[in-house]
Amino acid sequence: MSKDPLGLEYISDDINIIFDMVTLRLIFEPEIAYYATLRATDKELERINALKNEIEECITNKKNYAKQEMLFHCSIAQATHNEFMSRLEPVLQESIQKGVFLYEYEHVSNQNIISDNKTIMEFMNARNAEGAKSAMRIHILRAINQLKLEKK
Repeated sequence: MSKDPLGLEYISDDINIIFDMVTLRLIFEPEIAYYATLRATDKELERINALKNEIEECITNKKNYAKQEMLFHCSIAQATHNEFMSRLEPVLQESIQKGVFLYEYEHVSNQNIISDNKTIMEFMNARNAEGAKSAMRIHILRAINQLKLEKK
């Protein structure tokens, strides 16, 4: 089977996997944001905010932001201080990597990622767990909508 430059299978072969991974994220990540907002240390919030800023800089300068986006979401998961979150990280990482690739492959604007991440962090910084949960849910739903993901 052919590979793209990132080593991922052609997107048409992968769309069901991407849909399933993003759906899994929709199930878990809003709750992850909720608990991270309640449990994150100030230092963890500083790191997550710094990653948000790096993502914005990469997108603004049209650079690949997959690594920063993965670290952003994984840092939120780690801030839950739940021993089992590390088991979800590989799924988060793969889903985000493929999602970023799909944004680029389909030439979909990624500007909403900047505003979504800002909103998530506004709620987390204010220690508003319900707001962070809702913002994360909207972020993932927006990606599903923008990328027109559905089970084939």
